[in-house]
Amino acid sequence: MSWLKIFLLSTICFSLSCGIFSSPDDSLSRRDKGIVIDGSTQIGEASWYGDKEHKNKTASGERFNKNAYTAAHKTLPFDTIARVTNLQNGKDVVVKINDRGPFVGGRIIDLSYKSAKSIGMVKTGTAKVKVEVLSTPSKRSTSLFKALYTVQVGSFSSKVNAESVKKDINSVASDYARIEPIEFRGNTYYRVRVGMFSKRSQAEDLSQHLKRHGYRGTIFVE
Repeated sequence: MSWLKIFLLSTICFSLSCGIFSSPDDSLSRRDKGIVIDGSTQIGEASWYGDKEHKNKTASGERFNKNAYTAAHKTLPFDTIARVTNLQNGKDVVVKINDRGPFVGGRIIDLSYKSAKSIGMVKTGTAKVKVEVLSTPSKRSTSLFKALYTVQVGSFSSKVNAESVKKDINSVASDYARIEPIEFRGNTYYRVRVGMFSKRSQAEDLSQHLKRHGYRGTIFVE
């Protein structure tokens, strides 16, 4: 067999092995997490929330009202006004950002029940949307959809195990842990993640703090 044939066979085998042993987070890193058009326009998947969270405090400190035109976003400043357009039917709604989320892989914005209903996505649960920033209280950079850093301390097939780790993390870290479910090849995995930082150095400090308490933290970019 010639050296060229051997080289080609070796390359094919290596490529196949990489595909076979890919992890849930490898798959997530290849997914479309939201396309940024020009720093103030983003396209991706939206979801909605409302019943369980009604009257609870949002990340901005306001009380959540499922019947108000509000939304949760990972990076947009609180009190940002944005237009959300359902790309499946053309309906749009103007919302105020007053919460953080969604913490589910692949989604870019979480609408209140009222906002979701107005663009016809309550029954479907999710929809592909375009988010356009109309105004913001303080535009600190040219791109409002900037990267955020978070620390992951584990990924579990059992939600009970994930809840247990989350409880332990909350006892040793000032930043509250959260559970982010992810679908991978027909199975659901529960990732325990802590913090949401604008600077990688902040995530690294948290990772070192968790390491001193026996947890190995891996930094991910949202």
